[in-house]
Amino acid sequence: MKGFPSRAPVGLEPKAWVWPPMAIADLPNGFRVVAISAGALPLAQVRWVFGAGRSLEPMNLLGSGLVLQRVMRHGTTTLGPAQFSDKLGHLGLRMGGGVSIDSAIVSMSGMSEHLPVLLELTADVALRPGLSDISVAAERHKAMAVHRHEWAKIEAMAALWMAYAIYGKHPYGRPRTTLAGLEHTQTADLKRLHSSIVDPGQGLVLAVGQLDVDDTVFRLSERLATIPTLSPAATGIVGSKPSDPLIEVSGSAILIEAPTAEACVVSVGLGAVPRSHPDYIALKVANQVFGGSASARLFRVIRDERSLSYGAYALLDCGRDAGEITVSVTVAPEKAGEALKVVFELLYDMANGEHSQAELRHAVDQISGALPHTASGIGGLSALATSAWLNGLDADVWAGEADRYAAVDLKRLKLVAARYFQPAKAAVVVVGSAAALRVAESQLSIMGLDGERKSMGALEALCS
Repeated sequence: MKGFPSRAPVGLEPKAWVWPPMAIADLPNGFRVVAISAGALPLAQVRWVFGAGRSLEPMNLLGSGLVLQRVMRHGTTTLGPAQFSDKLGHLGLRMGGGVSIDSAIVSMSGMSEHLPVLLELTADVALRPGLSDISVAAERHKAMAVHRHEWAKIEAMAALWMAYAIYGKHPYGRPRTTLAGLEHTQTADLKRLHSSIVDPGQGLVLAVGQLDVDDTVFRLSERLATIPTLSPAATGIVGSKPSDPLIEVSGSAILIEAPTAEACVVSVGLGAVPRSHPDYIALKVANQVFGGSASARLFRVIRDERSLSYGAYALLDCGRDAGEITVSVTVAPEKAGEALKVVFELLYDMANGEHSQAELRHAVDQISGALPHTASGIGGLSALATSAWLNGLDADVWAGEADRYAAVDLKRLKLVAARYFQPAKAAVVVVGSAAALRVAESQLSIMGLDGERKSMGALEALCS
């Protein structure tokens, strides 16, 4: 019988990957039309994307974007809920999309032979959703149940307060929903929000799959050119100028008591950069070294060496306006202080210590090796094309993405690590029982940080 291997297998060189054929047209009203050929399977996806989303919600109606997202699945002004559902089911179509902070998306996938129907239906949903009173009431009720469930989970509590700690009143710092916002959302509010989002001046229509790119772009352009725009027509999205992190020095920590919690969540956050910032590529490599995988420093120390948690990762999330690096570790209540100490030590080592050529190359190989998988299938290609447009990147940016990661050297890695992984610029959120918070407060005091007790009700009040 073959025994368990004593060493890890040797990884192969990442295979070359080529961005598939693509056609683009920018229309006078601001719409960008893109078609991408992915002909391995007879499938197609059509996406309507608008460069605005929950950032347009009034502060007293947080949650209206989520309700709008859910109600848009209930049909259109020309197809009632039953007719709409029957049509999707009869043709085997799948609807997706959502309303995020930076964007609103309607997508449909199906057999490529149904491409004309996909084009019609996505346009109907994006431009003419039904938004009936009964559908709004039903989805608002469900959204309130989801809200109560999410806000009772310690991981969500930590994430919600961390977003506010980093971004404050910026839209990125707002919770997806508040109870008051959901309670006050009415059909008229959804119609106003939809009208403000659906602007061809900030619109992308994307078709991906087994299709003729030139013919598809031509047909879409003819149809969309006559749609009026709400704002001066412009190609693509004009976001904030790439800037330094929105958070600089915290000097304090937020402590949330969850009386019945059997575990404790320790979360540490750092400000990062927008996706379009020149530091993004090197920062992604640095984060991969720090906590991007199970072979990264964070996981090895917290799980393998200290046995503090089942896993530990650092998430780099960069949007159109800004970004953040967050670490969230779930530990036993008595380990809260040790977890804080270890995370801050690892941040210090990342910013001030040595970095090896081996861990740099390992991180680059992981990122580059995952790119073809990310782009596999029509959904992956659609997501990448959408990301490029929303973040103001070149349409063919992904073709040279692996080369840009490979160009990051040790000097560049050290520069971004020293800039973005400074413990003194970190925000801290700890959620747990009273005993866990006392342990955390003791360690915070040793680190020279003041712990401030907060509640989820206080967050609701700040964001209402």
